[in-house]
Amino acid sequence: MQPSELKKSVPDLRELLPHGSITYIAHRLDISRAAVTKALRKGRPSHPAVAEAVRLIKEAGSQAVQQDLSQLSK
Repeated sequence: MQPSELKKSVPDLRELLPHGSITYIAHRLDISRAAVTKALRKGRPSHPAVAEAVRLIKEAGSQAVQQDLSQLSK
């Protein structure tokens, strides 16, 4: 598996988050925005920022919308 293939297999959670969520997560967890962004890029479920992002995505319904849009393009 090439490194570029590995990067593509990790979903980019930032695309699914509502506007302003990275700042919200950073304030809530008292960490920098850069740390939140880095954690979301890596996508490790054990990181508190990733867990909070997943919660916000589910709450906003972004994941369902993305799935609906991907089915429309098929």
